[in-house]
Amino acid sequence: MPGKGIGFSRTITLLAICGIAGGSNLASLSQGDIRFGIDTALFDYTGTGSLGLEIYQQLDLEQLSMDQDSMARFSTLIVLISENGDTVAVDQWNSESIWAQNRSVVNSTVLAVTPGEYVLNVVVTDVGNGREGQLSRSVEIESPEHLSEIELAKATVPAQEESFNPLRKGELIIFPAASGSFTLPGEHTLYCYVAIYDAGGCTLSIQSRLQSYAGETIFARPWVPLSVPDGANAIGLVDSLDLSVVRNSGLHRVVFAIVIQGDTLEVEKFLMVGREAEFASESGGESSEEVTVLPYPAHFRLILSARERDIYDNLDEDAIVRFYSAYWQGRTEQRQQFETHCSESERYASAFRDGWETDRGRVYVIYGPPDDIEAVLFQGDLVPHEIWFYYESMNERFIFADRRAVGEYEQIFSTLVGEVSYSNWEEMLSPINTGTSESIELF
Repeated sequence: MPGKGIGFSRTITLLAICGIAGGSNLASLSQGDIRFGIDTALFDYTGTGSLGLEIYQQLDLEQLSMDQDSMARFSTLIVLISENGDTVAVDQWNSESIWAQNRSVVNSTVLAVTPGEYVLNVVVTDVGNGREGQLSRSVEIESPEHLSEIELAKATVPAQEESFNPLRKGELIIFPAASGSFTLPGEHTLYCYVAIYDAGGCTLSIQSRLQSYAGETIFARPWVPLSVPDGANAIGLVDSLDLSVVRNSGLHRVVFAIVIQGDTLEVEKFLMVGREAEFASESGGESSEEVTVLPYPAHFRLILSARERDIYDNLDEDAIVRFYSAYWQGRTEQRQQFETHCSESERYASAFRDGWETDRGRVYVIYGPPDDIEAVLFQGDLVPHEIWFYYESMNERFIFADRRAVGEYEQIFSTLVGEVSYSNWEEMLSPINTGTSESIELF
């Protein structure tokens, strides 16, 4: 069993099941009357060609009703849907436990899957009163390589030889942190499980580290050599990290890396780290104004990458606030500028859309005010349009046209790669009765 604290500790066990990266990099939290957490990890049943999606559930009992025997009972329905909308797997189980405050239960199940993109739907129902909680989570399943996804856990215990516990990994039973969150100082020990495949007879170098969401390394172990026995299809590693080194609440990441045959491979997993109220003053972070409610949650999505949006969309309200704070950590001035841009974008509101939902408002939120605007009203054969210039920051320009003469300016051109830009934008500046709007092509 791995030791606690910052000291290096690993348990290496030969496995019959190997993990491979899949699913989201952050646990998902439910909506509705019952709150629960769901996390996933994908496994390759070595030698069978079959993949299994392991699903972890964590639920606090105190939110459930209890019967006359002081028992809490709930059912869990899991449905896996393919990208074509087909139901490919279903599982349902009933759980019961003695009702108690501050007690959580952890469940696990495995669904047989094939590579592809899926949506995992989970419904939990309180048997006593019918109250429900629901969750949907995107899961992407890919073929295995040398390094698995990281499974986060709050506890590990030795497994008895005859144990068939679904949480068993080799000689340990690993209790996953299905909520993806840790509260200091009590939950200061983080356990990480990683599987390595097809490395039999190789000598690897391995390292684990804890980082802030922005990628700043908080703690990193030294690189350590690891000799994999000949013929081993998979080995499992368990490491522990002391989260007491975290000084700022918010989103963080655990990174595990190996060097195999000259190639460096890394996997990462996100987690939320918070502090109990009486310890908040010890955070030692920047003395910026505390964010308790997101002022512009929809606007915020506009400046996130696709990967960040996937994480953001799977957070509950409390985690969203922590994510927002972590995103702007050390950048108070930039955050204030962003919020100013969100407020000022309302000048572009129309009768049907808020300012940030319009094309000009969206660009204003993302890139800020332009350095110059060339506004053209009806002029000859041209419809009203605006050209926005960004000289200092990007040396780019955007063109917006009011093609229906109703004050709705749509973006038709930009020099910025990835932005909306039509190949026939010059023709689109002609009045509608002479234009060629039926033939619109994107670059």
